[in-house]
Amino acid sequence: MFSFCVPRQTFPRLLQYALTVAAFCFSAAIANAQTPSADSSSHSSSHSFSNAHPRIAFTFDDLPAHGLLPPGETRAEIATKILAALRDAHVPPTYGFVNAATLETEPQDLPVLQAWRDAGNPLGNHTWSHMNLDQNSLEDFEANVTRNEPLLAKMMKHKDWHWFRFPYLAEGDTPAKHDGVRAFLAQRGYKIAAVTMNFDDYQWNDPYARCVAKSDNASIAQLQSTYLDAARANFDFYRGLSQSLYKRDIPYVLLMHIGAFDAEMLPKLLDFYRSRGVKFISLPRAERDRFYRVDTDPKLPPAPEDLEAAMLKRKMSVPAEPVTTIQFDSLCR
Repeated sequence: MFSFCVPRQTFPRLLQYALTVAAFCFSAAIANAQTPSADSSSHSSSHSFSNAHPRIAFTFDDLPAHGLLPPGETRAEIATKILAALRDAHVPPTYGFVNAATLETEPQDLPVLQAWRDAGNPLGNHTWSHMNLDQNSLEDFEANVTRNEPLLAKMMKHKDWHWFRFPYLAEGDTPAKHDGVRAFLAQRGYKIAAVTMNFDDYQWNDPYARCVAKSDNASIAQLQSTYLDAARANFDFYRGLSQSLYKRDIPYVLLMHIGAFDAEMLPKLLDFYRSRGVKFISLPRAERDRFYRVDTDPKLPPAPEDLEAAMLKRKMSVPAEPVTTIQFDSLCR
C-alpha cells in the first residue's frame, strides 16, 4: 500500500527546472511564445485579486487506497463519502489517479475504482507502484507506467484515461530523465496532470486514523481546524503567485488524496471554496489555459511547470509557502 504522495518542495523543483533549462538555448521568439501575455514583471506582497470567481479543478491521487484506515472503516466507505461530497457540490467529473499494485495485496478495494467510474468520474495513471522517478531509472519508471495501463483501459473502456500524475510530483532529477520521460509520455499520448494548488492534505490522514483509534476527540478537533486553516492559507498563497505573475487567476489544479480524513473534511473544504467564489471545473478544462501548454503537449521544450518555477524564470522572489505547525508524527502516538 502507498500511504501518501508527498508533494514536491519548492527548492528542489526550482533547482530541477534550472538544470533542465540550462541544457537548452532558446531564442527570444520561442521564449515569448511560451510566456502568457497577461503578465507582470514585478512581485508584490499584496494582491487585489482580479477574478471574482477563481476556478479550481479537483483531482485525487492514490486510488484505491491511501493512508491508514480508522477502526471500523473501509476503503469503499471512504470513496463513498468523497463521491457524495463531490456530487452534492456539483463538482464536474473528477480525475482519480490509480496505483494498481495495491490491488495485488488488497483485491477487496477494486470496488473503489468501480464506484469512481459509476459516479461518472474518470481514472488516470499514477504509475503501477507509486514509483518515484527521481529515485529510479528512466527505464524502470517507463515500465511501471505501462504496467498500470491494462487496468485503466479495462475500467475506462472507450473513455480517455491518458492523463498522468507523477508520484511525489517528481518529474526527474536530471535533464536526461526529465526530457526522456516527457518524450515517453508524449509518444504514448499522455497529458500531464499538473499541480498548481496544494496544501499537503495527505499529512492529516494517518494522524486522524490514530486519533480515532484512541478516541482522542481533542486531537481530532485540532486536525479539523488546522486542515481548514492550511487550505485557506494556501488558497491565498497560490492566488498571490498567479496574480503577481499574470495579473489574473489561472485555473488551478488542486491535488487531493483519497484518505479517511479527506473524506470527513471534504464537505467543509468545498463549502470554504464556494464561500470564496470558486467555480469548480474539470481537469481538461483547467488545462486548456495557456499556462499548461507544456503539460498538455509534452513534446514542447522545457518551460515552467508550476507557479514557483514561473517566478524563478522571471527572476522574481518566490515567497515562503505557508507552514502548518502541528506535529503530525507525534500526534496520538
